[in-house]
Amino acid sequence: MLFRAIALTLALLIGIGTIIPLGTDYAEAGPRTSKKYKKHKKYKKYSKRWWRQYHARMKRKRALQARRRSLRLHQLRLARKRSNENRTAKPVVAAAKAKPAESSVAMLPSGSAAPAGWRRATSSSSEVNFSVDNGNGSAAISVLGPATGETVDTGRNQMVGGVSTSALRREVINRMIRENGWVVNDYQKSIGGRSVYVVVAQSQSGGHVQSRMFYFTEADGRIYSVATNSAAGAADRIAEESEKVIFSLQSGPRPVQQAAVREEE
Repeated sequence: MLFRAIALTLALLIGIGTIIPLGTDYAEAGPRTSKKYKKHKKYKKYSKRWWRQYHARMKRKRALQARRRSLRLHQLRLARKRSNENRTAKPVVAAAKAKPAESSVAMLPSGSAAPAGWRRATSSSSEVNFSVDNGNGSAAISVLGPATGETVDTGRNQMVGGVSTSALRREVINRMIRENGWVVNDYQKSIGGRSVYVVVAQSQSGGHVQSRMFYFTEADGRIYSVATNSAAGAADRIAEESEKVIFSLQSGPRPVQQAAVREEE
């Protein structure tokens, strides 16, 4: 009996001594081993779990790139803001200098101010050109030549400064033929107490009909021509402005470049 009790006691001690270390090892070291195993776990390529891991990695990468872009954009905005603050005074000075230059350019040959909306354009040796109707039309003022006689508007002897209106009309017709246009009407009109010969024409540009007006008058011993080209909807307004130009020329024009009248064929 004594030996049996001793044997059982030793067996219990050995069993307890073996179970306790093993239980402690699994209880304490087990979770750390499991986490380490999950971190480096690899799945079969293109499997469901592999794709889930791939999408999660791409999501983290896109979020990092978005944060970098946001930071770069913020830096660029701050730099642009500082640059604009440094240049605030320069446009104001430039606008102040450009304003009087614009008003000095938009002048008629007579020295009077051009109608509102008329801006000086590139001129040639025979014409003073303007851009009208916010760049949608044009106007040209020229001297056809010296007046060789009186202006007559009675009967068949209609003349402007000694030049027959039929010759002036023929010049307009020839021009319209070259520019794919046609003459609609012609008539005499009194502006500022003086007779003015007017030729109304039209032409096509980009599928739209353009209104063409040609004014001929004698002033200060010269025969002046004012030709306008505008959209059909702005024809009446451009005609009123052209008559103001004619009145300005009749009131005391200054010399402008002269263009010779073509000889009749």
